[in-house]
Amino acid sequence: MRNALTIFKKEMRRFFTDRRMLLALFLPGILIFVLYSVMGKLINTAITEDHIENTTYRLAYTDNSGSDNPIALASYQAYLSSSDEEKINKAEFFAVPVSSIEETKTKVKSGEIDVFLVFSDNFENKVHVQGENPLNTYLYIYYNGSAKGATHAYSTILTISNTVYKNYVINIDQKGLPIVANLADTDYNGSRLLSILIPMLTVSILFSSVMAICPDAIAGEKERGTLSSLLLTPVKRGEIALGKISALTLTAILSGAVTFGGLMGGLPSLMEGIKVNVYPSSIALMGLLVVTSLILLVSLGTLISALAKTSKECTGWLAPFVGVAMAAGLLPLAINVNSIGWAFVPILNVTVAMNVLLSSGSISFLFMGITIGVNLILTSLFILCVARLFHSERFMVK
Repeated sequence: MRNALTIFKKEMRRFFTDRRMLLALFLPGILIFVLYSVMGKLINTAITEDHIENTTYRLAYTDNSGSDNPIALASYQAYLSSSDEEKINKAEFFAVPVSSIEETKTKVKSGEIDVFLVFSDNFENKVHVQGENPLNTYLYIYYNGSAKGATHAYSTILTISNTVYKNYVINIDQKGLPIVANLADTDYNGSRLLSILIPMLTVSILFSSVMAICPDAIAGEKERGTLSSLLLTPVKRGEIALGKISALTLTAILSGAVTFGGLMGGLPSLMEGIKVNVYPSSIALMGLLVVTSLILLVSLGTLISALAKTSKECTGWLAPFVGVAMAAGLLPLAINVNSIGWAFVPILNVTVAMNVLLSSGSISFLFMGITIGVNLILTSLFILCVARLFHSERFMVK
């Protein structure tokens, strides 16, 4: 029992006197607390739509509803007046004849009209009659889904209509099939969702690749003792470092190519049912972001592998970066992505660039140039640090 206690004290002393061990043990927990706290607020921002202020919603409706002031529109006007979030917003209503439905739908698509309500004949009276065929009492609500304000107004009116009307169908044609309510070529909510998911998932997957190849590259060889033997050979240490870094870089590029191919191959399925325009130029720029990001992350992982004593320790140091990647994927929701300053922040600049490319279809060449430049400069610095570490007996010999 005394010997067991001695071993226990020895192990505890080793754990709590080794700074690297302390970092590996407690840093992940601290980072998880910080990252989850930040991510919780960002996710709440993602779910809760930003307030729309100083906006005038333009709503058109057919004049055949049987009422000069349809209940849905009157209720929407009352909602704007009473809601704390919408008090400063206004609504303009335009009654149009049934003969102008197609013309008005064109105006919705162009953005001249935000929402267009098409009522069936004498809708306001029939909707209160029990036993009436619901398919003959219908309300179609069209909107411009590419605009944030129009999307918000559509969602609100849809909810109000389902509350104030009964015995009717909404956005269902007389054959019982759903209509296409969004007349725009793109979908604001869909673009927003993809611009959150794709950067976060892509960068997280890239980090997973780094964690798969980097811990064993140097730290693993230290642990097995093979690195010491390699350093005793006539081969110059700089050449050993260059060979390892070159192999890891080529592996990173191949992995990046496969990752990008998987991203592009799976994108159509992910976008199914969502109106999003992804242009060839955007795809090319995203490919460049993936490859340069992976080279940066591999050089960082190689540096950490050179500093670590064992592959397990290296893995422990790399693990928190996955959380950083996830947080970086959500941060564009809480920041002004148009600010050029974010191009100088590693990892975040990549997620911001992807966010902008997916949500708007284009990005400034200055932002893209700075992002790629920062990635390459940091990659060079990490590689230089690794090369210098190979000349240090303190780090290269276990």
